Amino acid sequence: MKKLTVLFAILLSAVFAFEASAATTISLWHSYRAQEKKAIEGVVEKYNAKGGQIQIKLLYVPYDAFPDKITAAVPRGKGPDLFIFAQDRVGDWAVSEFIEPLDFWLTDELRDSFLEPTVEALTYDDSVYGLPMTFKMVALFYNKKLVKAPPKTTDELIATAKKLTDPSQKRYGLVYENANFYYQGAWFQGYGAKVFDKKGRPLLASKESIASLTFAQELARKHRIMPEEISSVLVSTLFNNGQAAMAIDGPWFIGSIDKGVDFGVAVLPEISATGKPATPFLTSEGIIMSARSEHKKEAFEVMKYMTSVEVGSVMAKVGRQTVARREVYDDPEVGNDPVLTTFRAQLKNSKPMPNMPAMRMVWSPATTAMNKVINGGVAPDAAMGTAQQEVVQLVKRARK
Repeated sequence: MKKLTVLFAILLSAVFAFEASAATTISLWHSYRAQEKKAIEGVVEKYNAKGGQIQIKLLYVPYDAFPDKITAAVPRGKGPDLFIFAQDRVGDWAVSEFIEPLDFWLTDELRDSFLEPTVEALTYDDSVYGLPMTFKMVALFYNKKLVKAPPKTTDELIATAKKLTDPSQKRYGLVYENANFYYQGAWFQGYGAKVFDKKGRPLLASKESIASLTFAQELARKHRIMPEEISSVLVSTLFNNGQAAMAIDGPWFIGSIDKGVDFGVAVLPEISATGKPATPFLTSEGIIMSARSEHKKEAFEVMKYMTSVEVGSVMAKVGRQTVARREVYDDPEVGNDPVLTTFRAQLKNSKPMPNMPAMRMVWSPATTAMNKVINGGVAPDAAMGTAQQEVVQLVKRARK
């Protein structure tokens, strides 16, 4: 009898060992750091601890190297099953057939569980290529000791900033990376400008684009409410030292703010010249499936878990992320968070950054033009006219 009991125990152990060895491992790459990294590691550890038939293998890849690593590894079958990245490369990777469309698995119920327009941002050529985890855009940060109520219009913004600017003391009313086209997006789209028309042709030299850049030039050179040649480091330094009353930045800026700074976040103001809200570029960061994954069914199960309410709550509370899952904001701790709810409000006044392959050809010419306008005093129409021509030529070469 004792021998039978021992034999049974051995057989049972063998069964468990077989089940463990039969589990499917899904590799997941990410570039999260600090609290975000702590949050994602926690939810993956919890998932794996359940001992299910799917296990997640998490790998950190530095953000700067991430897109090149995906582009190089996936075609050779050496990449991950899943990875987390923003929508700006979706068009490139979809055309190259590096990533898997999700239409076969994506139900209307799951699609509707995400805040609009985060799914739209991850859609290319009418196919969805990722489930949104977070959304990001810029908003208005302000020092509560200096600004009692955030401005509602750009006229108020300028007036408030002027009162709080004293260049001799290196004090400024407003700071942001004003020569960076990404940050210009808020004025650009607020003035009604578009990067491309419906046929994918660049529109950088449109009258709306010129008007938005003229406004940005006036902020810097006419109203003189900010320092010259602003970098991200200077923005955080001045804001932390109480030398900048307001800053335009994204949710990532929160990690750069010193604990002693009493700050608030508000939606960007209405543009007085147009009567329309400043409308920044929306970035939707999604979990994306490799087209080379050999375990697509299991990979999609992991995608659903990583975008679930359970995981979203952790990513919001621990990672301080602006998560895309709608129901997460029903949690009072998240729904009453003034920073997270402000970015959710800003989401309504934002538009997805174009994810077509041609968008990659826009950044360098547009940012060069902005440097000429903001730091060099070049006329906006001349600078953007040159940028328009450069982008047109770059797109033509790429299509050949």
